[in-house]
Amino acid sequence: MYKKLFTPGKIGRLPIPNRVAMTAASASLSLPDGTMTEDMLAYYEARAKGGVGLIITEMVCVDEDRGVLFARQLNAAREESVASFRCLADRIHPYGTKIFAQLLHPGANADPKLNPCHPLLSASAARGKNRGQAVEAAQAELVNLVEKFAQAARRVKESGFDGIEIHAAHHYLIHSFLSPVTNHRTDEYGGSLENRTRFLRQIIEAIRAACGQDFPLMVRLSLEEYIGPKGYHADTGIKICQMLEAWGVDAINVTASGTDSKLSQSVEPMYYPQGWRKHLAKAVKATVSIPVLSVALIREPAYAEKLLEEGVLDFAASVRAHLADPQWTEKARSGRDADIIPCISCMACFGKFGTEGHITCAVNPETGYETRIPPLIQDGNDRLVVVLGAGPAGLEGAWIAARRGFQVILFEKAEKPGGQLLLAALPPRKEKILWLLDSLLHRCRQEAVALRLGCAPTAEELDQLAPYAILDATGGHPVIPSSIPGAAESPLVCTPPDILTGALDLREESIVIVGSGMTGLETAEFLSDRSRNNAVLVLEAATRIAPGVYGSNRNGVTAVLEVNNVVLLCNRTLTRVGEDRIWFADSQTGEEYVYPCDHVVLALGTVPNHPYEDRLSAVCERVISVGDAVQGGQIWDAIHQGYQAALDL
Repeated sequence: MYKKLFTPGKIGRLPIPNRVAMTAASASLSLPDGTMTEDMLAYYEARAKGGVGLIITEMVCVDEDRGVLFARQLNAAREESVASFRCLADRIHPYGTKIFAQLLHPGANADPKLNPCHPLLSASAARGKNRGQAVEAAQAELVNLVEKFAQAARRVKESGFDGIEIHAAHHYLIHSFLSPVTNHRTDEYGGSLENRTRFLRQIIEAIRAACGQDFPLMVRLSLEEYIGPKGYHADTGIKICQMLEAWGVDAINVTASGTDSKLSQSVEPMYYPQGWRKHLAKAVKATVSIPVLSVALIREPAYAEKLLEEGVLDFAASVRAHLADPQWTEKARSGRDADIIPCISCMACFGKFGTEGHITCAVNPETGYETRIPPLIQDGNDRLVVVLGAGPAGLEGAWIAARRGFQVILFEKAEKPGGQLLLAALPPRKEKILWLLDSLLHRCRQEAVALRLGCAPTAEELDQLAPYAILDATGGHPVIPSSIPGAAESPLVCTPPDILTGALDLREESIVIVGSGMTGLETAEFLSDRSRNNAVLVLEAATRIAPGVYGSNRNGVTAVLEVNNVVLLCNRTLTRVGEDRIWFADSQTGEEYVYPCDHVVLALGTVPNHPYEDRLSAVCERVISVGDAVQGGQIWDAIHQGYQAALDL
């Protein structure tokens, strides 16, 4: 179906079976010493089994003293690494997939808690994203680091890997030399572009000496920094790419930006459109003759094919598309595009690292748990499972239960399925949410789930059905705290659904939004659009805006709010709501303020609906509540709970 996508390619002399590449993302599934686990092997094997042509591993440590980026990071800094990496190569190769190791030194962005030698190293003195302090690396230290890269590459080659990618992007150590923003040196490693690229060139030459000229070597490069006029831009990036080709590099993986950019152009959140930076790859492709990979936010096989046809790139690269669906490649090959579980760029794969400790996916509950989730057992025996509510938790639970062989009836009181997904898709630039809804409905149809819309059965009607189990996914509703005087009675008060659904069309008003989670911020963006001419104030009780929200998701909205003149106040707690004004207090000093306004939007989360109270337990013994019917949460929580509930039946 996709001729270009499934035409074999080459990197150096290495044949690649197709033009689909899975790029690097920190999985954190290894042992603490960086050796392979069955979790790591199974994670990569699932993607190879799904048909991807080239896998580039997560960032591999080359320096155990000052170069550890995250806990349980793959490690090629010691001789014992060879056997560990050989295990992965042996698991990947039977599927025809090729595998590269991405070698990285994080520089100033190393985690100071995980690196025994201090201070950290960078091109020049710098403060890293993990609050580590780095000093300018001495020339002797650079010579040592070059050798560490070379020896790590040699070990990877000896393990049976097919090639190496040098990570020279995203403001890690090598990029810190390339960028005039972070390189203030006056020696032979600073100043001119020739000097700023010297460290990278020495690493390439050392790897060639250790591994030979025929061992495939690729470089990942930020072509554009997107950090203002002091950073380098695509013209400089193209010149570096031409230098890489002249030095004998076999391929270039074009990326952008890095840790110093608040708008996260390197790992884009939902508001970026598919292919938004294809121009960067296209510019490189037009000026070098070696293969070009690019993560141009590719989500659909048809779009990948289009980029290949247009000559934008040689390999269509992504990691998150393959987190969402390990079988992305095989489904594309067999023309089953509708069966692909879509990545919606929600950033939960990184945002959940703190709680889960490794990579996961909001839309695919099996990602990162490949060895811990048993195969679905076909033991439903046509027994009836009733699902109440067609939001994300209910839809996920319904199709998984049906796959197990249960007969599933899914009731939804509204005329349209989707629940909170419909609301989540309403703010500006959130249309990818509907990709997930369409996919869940498609999977339910495939598994013959009986979907009954506009129907909320009574407990008595459920009792007549005599179900084997009930999944309670009846959702929640916005909180209006009774503890805040006047909140329940004041005509000023409304909630985000009132705004986003258009039930209230507020224009030319003074509006206060209480709560700066993503719902509050997105409601502020909606209301502050210039066409509405509203004055918007956001109050947050915590010490910072959007506590608990992943940084790139927050920054993408707050950048718009700043342009729209929205005022964001932290340490402010709503204390009282009147007929035409509100009162709020400084949560640190206790000082109270009065603020006249036209409307107050309470974006304080949700509480469960509980429409059946405790009557469901009288219908059948097996009642499992999921999603917002338990506690307000995110898409990740709803999908994972729905999936687990279907396994527990």
